[in-house]
Amino acid sequence: MTDRGPTLPALRHQLVAAVLTLAAPGLQDDAFDPAPLLTTLFTEACDADDPLPWIGHTLRTGEEAALTADLGTALRTLRATLPPDPRPADHLRSPAWPAVTTTAARLARTLVANDHHAASAPGP
Repeated sequence: MTDRGPTLPALRHQLVAAVLTLAAPGLQDDAFDPAPLLTTLFTEACDADDPLPWIGHTLRTGEEAALTADLGTALRTLRATLPPDPRPADHLRSPAWPAVTTTAARLARTLVANDHHAASAPGP
């Protein structure tokens, strides 16, 4: 792994927290609103539509960028299944929701593993 970041550690933390929340079905109920998480993934801490420029800022590796793009695709698919003004529960009832949580889980494992690897790497 070539670790190129993150230069924006607070946003990295926000990104990891959002992905972990999407990956944890046990945290999701009829009151669960994914809108803030989507804001994190598409505007604040990353751009799941075009994650490569975020390597070194909030993403560490090309693998993280590729998995983030996969999550972006799953989320766009989800949005296409929702009514114009979705309620939070509409997300969870969508047939596309399981793909979101599964894709988020793959990304979450990689983000956390890379953070652990970077934390345990010898310093300069």
